[in-house]
Amino acid sequence: MKLPFSILRRMGITPKVFLLTFLCFETLIVLVAVSFSRHSSAILMESQMSNARQTVQKSNGYLELNLQNIRTTLASVINDRRLQDGNYRELETWISTNLIYLTPAISNLHLLSNGAILASSSSHRWDLLEDPFLREALLSRKSGEAVWVGPYYSKVSGYTLTYISDLRLQAGQAGLLLADVNLERLYYSMLPNEPSAVTGEIMLLDAAMKPVIGKAPYIQYDFIEHLYDFDQFEPELLRRDWAQTEAYNPSAAESLILTRGFNEMLQWQIVLVISKSELLAPLKQSLRYSWLLAGISFLLSLGLSLFVTFLISRPIKRITDSVKEVGKGNLNASLAMDREDEIGYLAKQFNLMTRKVGQLMTDLKDSEEQKKQSDFRALHAQIKPHFLYNTLNTISMLGRRGEAERMDQLISALTNQLHYVLDNSPDPVSLREELAAVENYLELMKSRYPDKCSYEMDIDPLSLEFRLPKFILQPLVENALFHGIVPGNGGGQIYIGTMVAEDDWEIVIEDNGVGMAEEMLRDVREKLAQSGGVPPGKRHIGLLNIHERFRLMFGDDYSIYIASEPRVGTKIWIRLARKGGEGHDDEASAVSG
Repeated sequence: MKLPFSILRRMGITPKVFLLTFLCFETLIVLVAVSFSRHSSAILMESQMSNARQTVQKSNGYLELNLQNIRTTLASVINDRRLQDGNYRELETWISTNLIYLTPAISNLHLLSNGAILASSSSHRWDLLEDPFLREALLSRKSGEAVWVGPYYSKVSGYTLTYISDLRLQAGQAGLLLADVNLERLYYSMLPNEPSAVTGEIMLLDAAMKPVIGKAPYIQYDFIEHLYDFDQFEPELLRRDWAQTEAYNPSAAESLILTRGFNEMLQWQIVLVISKSELLAPLKQSLRYSWLLAGISFLLSLGLSLFVTFLISRPIKRITDSVKEVGKGNLNASLAMDREDEIGYLAKQFNLMTRKVGQLMTDLKDSEEQKKQSDFRALHAQIKPHFLYNTLNTISMLGRRGEAERMDQLISALTNQLHYVLDNSPDPVSLREELAAVENYLELMKSRYPDKCSYEMDIDPLSLEFRLPKFILQPLVENALFHGIVPGNGGGQIYIGTMVAEDDWEIVIEDNGVGMAEEMLRDVREKLAQSGGVPPGKRHIGLLNIHERFRLMFGDDYSIYIASEPRVGTKIWIRLARKGGEGHDDEASAVSG
């Protein structure tokens, strides 16, 4: 062991750099190859599982849309004047001619009354009521209940799903409208039209987890029984509690990726089945070139090591020394290197970077100081002397009147409010915490203005764990109360709601108070558009302070819009990006006021 180290110590810097560089390149290439074989399948799996969830969601959305279109079509037929006039044959001719254009998924429509077929788009209508499954469904259906029946095989419409709805005919006569759905058309209409990175088959299952429809190799159609059944698929895999899982299918001796969705309207399940072997087939194909790449990598490592040794070793050492200086905090370190190649460009960019880092550090300190001042003013403005005086006076009056329960409620609300305010943590809080503080504040205000102050909340549960600056909503609610509701002659209401989209979410605060004149509204909008921060001497917490605090946290991923009308009220929309405000994935719960 001593001999190699002794030889290494006696070697010059150039062979040392060559040897170390070569070993580094070779080690890196080997590690990349090993990591690729171990991790590329996991990366591919993760990507495909995410795509599979999106595909199931889209398919369920397409299925919901088609089912709703069918119900809408039936509603238009139910309201057709020809039903009230008794022109059933005319209606039948119109349905037979236009049905394919109305809703392609519907194969036939039938009009029944008192066990007789008044009109039908099928040329085999006489077989309709001979079907035992349909007769049983008609007998077991409750009057006035619109139901989906099936799937089942009908001589009139083949393998179908039937929607049954009540209607009123001429002179108030009771009737039924039946729509036979072509399940094959419905199935293919729910498949995404756009090209998908997911390879797999979608199967539809009923509430008992029996196949409704699907394709090979996992589902097959039995032409004798006229229904679909599993083929090369173990049904027990579906009886476990999962939304997405990887499971071994003993029927076909393969591993599968299973993704499940649920359709509320039909109480059906949508399952996407992906073969893991097919999923990883492209990866196995690429591994065949590993040995060829290993030989090429050796030659590349040799050439790159020579290049690094004789052309870059000394400049790199100088750059390394400068980087160490910057790492020690010396942002004035610079490289004096008169070169026009990439190393010279790197030296110039290093010098530029150190200057920018120094400037950014200065700007960051200024920004943080501005944020601290803004948050300090926002937090300390919440507990005002007259607010405490009025609240304590109200509690005292309740005590003298003997209203102990209400007094206890107000004391709890005030205690929670003080605890929230006096917590000096500068970190953002969840919307759930902010709404709790707002509710405490509004409860105190309801006691102060019992005939004027009421509120309502409609909060999307997905937004409850999103993060936002502390005490950002109460000033807006306070403005709505004191500048919108209180000046009015009668009572008023404050509404707080949230809506969550794919990339962003919105907060809405609305009151039905006195509103703002157009000139005042225009002035507020101009100040928000031109705001570069709240002046240091400004003591009150207003829209400009809120605007600046949102900008400090979200940057360009934030916008605010205000609408107001005199004697109608004021409404504020705040849009925030989800990527800047999402918190932990705790289970959300609804909040209502």
